[in-house]
Amino acid sequence: MRLFIALKTTPYEDELFEIENKLKLLFSDVKWVDKQNLHVTLKFLGEFKESLLKELQNVVKESLNCFNPFSFSISGISGFPDISSARVLFFSINDPEKTIEKAIKGVDVAVERFGIQREKSYVPHITFGRVKNGQADLSRFNFDKFNLNVSASGIILFESILRSEGPIYKEIFEFEFISK
Repeated sequence: MRLFIALKTTPYEDELFEIENKLKLLFSDVKWVDKQNLHVTLKFLGEFKESLLKELQNVVKESLNCFNPFSFSISGISGFPDISSARVLFFSINDPEKTIEKAIKGVDVAVERFGIQREKSYVPHITFGRVKNGQADLSRFNFDKFNLNVSASGIILFESILRSEGPIYKEIFEFEFISK
């Protein structure tokens, strides 16, 4: 099973997909992310043994049981490795309390027991496209300003099933943050 952990949030997909559709007019050599697959990844786990799923659920819940629901905003467009030579296109996340990064650190420590390496560096983001050949210079464009406020209420463990027409994300389990 190919797994990843994403934030469970209030909806934002319609607004971001509208922006993505405008960007499709500017860039032709991009594999675009389908609206239903837009998400904030906390941790990509990769291939994982199904026999260890219950243990994974328990350690992830334990690592996040001190988290309360929180808010962040989506406000900008950028790319990896950088904005002027992007191979991965993403929506930027503004998380002034760094709650997303704290959650990632907790999950990182929890999943180390399965041989999964910690993140060396992490920038909270929502990937919306991957350049097929070459790079995209996003710095050449003046994108419309936007600011979407989003609430995170928990996490979802997904299985990513790869297909030639694009991945399917199947929910494996969900964990709600507890308001304290």
